[in-house]
Amino acid sequence: MILKLFPDITKMNALLKNIVGEMPDTDDPAEAIRRVNAHEWVVRQADLLKQVTKVVIDGAKEFYAKDHLKEANIGWTSDSFNKLFLNKREKDVAATTIAVHNLERDSLDAPIMTELGDRTETQLTNFFELLKRQSKGEEGTLLVNGRANIAYNRGTDDNLWAVVAYWNSGHGYWDLDAYSVENLLGWIAGRQVISRDS
Repeated sequence: MILKLFPDITKMNALLKNIVGEMPDTDDPAEAIRRVNAHEWVVRQADLLKQVTKVVIDGAKEFYAKDHLKEANIGWTSDSFNKLFLNKREKDVAATTIAVHNLERDSLDAPIMTELGDRTETQLTNFFELLKRQSKGEEGTLLVNGRANIAYNRGTDDNLWAVVAYWNSGHGYWDLDAYSVENLLGWIAGRQVISRDS
């Protein structure tokens, strides 16, 4: 059966070599196979997100998104962002540490949010602070290469949305959009995801 599935035995040997290489206290292929078959050692999929940095963000007594567009140099907002976030107010937002993650492989929002767990939701105030820090498209925490920077924020409808910032180098400003977390198009690897650090 194995030879039928893997006619090229070198691929099977490479797989076994990788598994043995991950086990901390053996270099015996037979022992590695025994451990896997006995469920003593589990081969698992690599993490979806890789943390690349952390950044401390100041809090705010009150934040009203509409009042911060110019300061953050946001030149375009989608209809969905306007409907759900433009008139959003946040009060007494505490200072916090934000974690920034690289998306390691293509994914829908649901697996990303599952991996982040209770760190998923951030305040729109926090995201705008990051945008302000790179309002001229300078290098920094966020991507400025046209790729998505994704934060999960709660809209005025009380649902969680993927709020996305793209640096528009042609016009020299940020574009903002908001997507349903049930969107089936998903995100391409290499995008960044913002979350709370803890």
